[in-house]
Amino acid sequence: MRGIKKSVMILIALLFISSNAFAVEKTVVYGLGAKKNMQAIVIAPKGEGPFPGVLILHTSGGVQDGDINFAKQLSPHGYVCLIPYYFDAYNVSHNTRHLSTTKYAEDIYNDFGEVIEYLKKHPKVKSDAVGAVGFSMGGYWSLILAAKGKVKTGVSYYGAFTGGGRNLDLKYRFDDVFTKSSSPVLILHGSQDSVVSPRHAANMAVLLDEKKSPYEIRIYIGADHRYERGSQRDEEISSDSMERTLEFLKKYLKINKTKD
Repeated sequence: MRGIKKSVMILIALLFISSNAFAVEKTVVYGLGAKKNMQAIVIAPKGEGPFPGVLILHTSGGVQDGDINFAKQLSPHGYVCLIPYYFDAYNVSHNTRHLSTTKYAEDIYNDFGEVIEYLKKHPKVKSDAVGAVGFSMGGYWSLILAAKGKVKTGVSYYGAFTGGGRNLDLKYRFDDVFTKSSSPVLILHGSQDSVVSPRHAANMAVLLDEKKSPYEIRIYIGADHRYERGSQRDEEISSDSMERTLEFLKKYLKINKTKD
């Protein structure tokens, strides 16, 4: 783009959506992350706020309609949602997803730190109330961020507990980063997950018990991977997951009721 610096650039496109609580606005942001090479979408309630902020972290398929639709469902309840394109920043694809938890893991973690700071400084965000919700690979990262206290709470939908492969030399391992001081996490997983075995979710619960880290877990009988999106979507389970997510975020981000 002529005449536009590569530093943080903000292109605003307002998209107003009817809801029971709020209308929302959509903003595209460029130049985020430690290397200023990351794009993100911000979906925020219309109004001054301040509102809690939530990172929405995508699967190994990159940012998809499911991530944006989830943010559009969450935001009307009074949350500023930020969806970072963290794979695109390093040209990581589904086939090379393991690089996000190995070779580029430290870079991505530092990027998330910068993105969290950006969100905390957002004029509509309560700086002391930022959480993360992640899907599959994003679930792995939401747990890591919560474990290390970068966010106040983390939610994992069918999280990639192994980091995207078997026997990987992970930069961040759950047994190394979780402590009794870690932020609370919510684990949502399907009993028939054909991508990430539910035994990994069960093992995570055992680990969190050992570490005395605060958590909640729900295993959905019959649910597969990506159960809340695409052809795998289960309406009843998806609705229950959203309700549990809202309750969990409200509990730990201390959302205040705000009139439209």
